[in-house]
Amino acid sequence: MKLSEKAFQVLDTLDRQEISTQRQLAEHAGISLGQVNYIVKSLLEKGLVKIGNFRRNPDKISYAYLLTPKGFEAKSKLAVKFVMSKLSEYHSVRNRLTEKLTIIEKEDHVRIIFVGPPIVKEFVDSIIDEKHMKLVLVGHRDNWKDLKNIKPESFDKALLFDDDSGGIRKMGEATGISRDKLLSLW
Repeated sequence: MKLSEKAFQVLDTLDRQEISTQRQLAEHAGISLGQVNYIVKSLLEKGLVKIGNFRRNPDKISYAYLLTPKGFEAKSKLAVKFVMSKLSEYHSVRNRLTEKLTIIEKEDHVRIIFVGPPIVKEFVDSIIDEKHMKLVLVGHRDNWKDLKNIKPESFDKALLFDDDSGGIRKMGEATGISRDKLLSLW
């Protein structure tokens, strides 16, 4: 039985909380209502989810989407699969960043400014620390446009997480920083 990551999100959401509408399920699972409808139909057909009457009120009948024992088993198997997949991706990205940082270090560049999201900056910083590199993060900017406010002599390389400017050349022209000081991580 082949289930997607979105099916896992649905199963996980149903496991964690009581859900009575597909709209609620879409909001809690973080996927579109149309996708939830398609996924729930598939899960119902496979016997992983059932619809149960949880309030016996003569004026109004309420239903809840419930995981079946088979649904709990499928969710557990999917959880293992997705955790292993994410860990594999994590190690792949970590190895790629390590290679890039090693090249920078071999070129005797020491003072680095990281340009990108803080979470990625922390990732880069942890690699530098773990590998005992001589690189030093002397600054961080969320956006490459903020490099205009930094003196080029205060750093050796600016590591760019995201090149949304249209290229290193354009970025260099816009900031006044030499292109050889700008380096894309990817």
